Amino acid sequence: MSIDIYKNSAFIDAPYGLTLQQTLLQTGPVIIPTGINRVWAVVIGAGGGGGSSPFGSTALVTSAKGINGTITYTCINNFVAGQQVAVSGLTTTSGSSLNIIGQAITSASSTQFTVSSGTVGYSGPTQIGTATGGGGGGGGGAGGYSQGWTYISNSVTVGAGGSGGTTGSSGTTGGYSIYGMVMAGGGGAGGGTATSGIVGTYGAGGGGAGSNGLGTLASAGYTGSGIGPTRSSVGYGAGGGDPNVNGGAGISGGGGGYTTTVVGTPIFFSGGSGLIGGGGGSTTATGLANGTNVGGSGNGGAGGFGSSGTGFSFGAAGGGSGFIGSGSNAFGNTGGNGGFGGGGGGAASNGGTAGSGGNGIVYLWY
Repeated sequence: MSIDIYKNSAFIDAPYGLTLQQTLLQTGPVIIPTGINRVWAVVIGAGGGGGSSPFGSTALVTSAKGINGTITYTCINNFVAGQQVAVSGLTTTSGSSLNIIGQAITSASSTQFTVSSGTVGYSGPTQIGTATGGGGGGGGGAGGYSQGWTYISNSVTVGAGGSGGTTGSSGTTGGYSIYGMVMAGGGGAGGGTATSGIVGTYGAGGGGAGSNGLGTLASAGYTGSGIGPTRSSVGYGAGGGDPNVNGGAGISGGGGGYTTTVVGTPIFFSGGSGLIGGGGGSTTATGLANGTNVGGSGNGGAGGFGSSGTGFSFGAAGGGSGFIGSGSNAFGNTGGNGGFGGGGGGAASNGGTAGSGGNGIVYLWY
């Protein structure tokens, strides 16, 4: 008798007639009953942690000089190289403006910072300008997904979610999960200040870009399953988002992109959605947050919402959904965690802690 699986109410991600016998939530020993030699394993890797933006701050510029493709600003500050900065209020003797909007700092010390610019001019110490530092972090990628027949094993590895970055640093990549011959990789981490996202492993989603960085391609699955041809594209494991671009969509979603807006109202980009898990959202460090920087959706439900408010202490991103758990919401400048079963962590703002990726999970059917 033939069976139409699409009309079968008991249809699941396993051969028809098997029963879910074990749900494995942590690395350790596995006991299989005598007489069972092969099992059907559904394996999901852990999500990557989100990246964090640096502390947003404002400082007084007492002089500036543009020459040989570089503007040097004299300014007592705590900025770092790669951080986005806006300068306003300066006038120059040559009539060319040394005010900038949303450019990356090329070098910084406690008394000055520089940006690359062809503007030529000078602003003397009798004038005072304002420098506002910003930046942003990228969301973590969702864990990979794989399933198939395998000979039994007396142990299992279940990936732990990647940790979220703090104070301008990247997160860490999620751990892979493996049972017998079936493996799924961990999601890539979101980038921090001036940092590109980190690639995932074995079919997992790539991490989203931090400020002035790039998203990453996902990796192919261990079975040779394909990936999207570019960052932010659709694939089995989707790429992490570039600046001003959402994360890609796929079996496991990529991390969110980053927008470099430093003044006014920033535009937030969401984590990529997946059939299994979603990537974490991205964030900026300054301006008016509007809560739309959400994590990607997945099998476990919706991604978490970003936080809302005015000022440096808001704008963190929601975590991506996992296989059986939705992503958590951001709070203040702290990113939301990824959902259980492989969701990516959301990015943090203003030196806060980014969300961690969701832990992996392994199911055994026999």
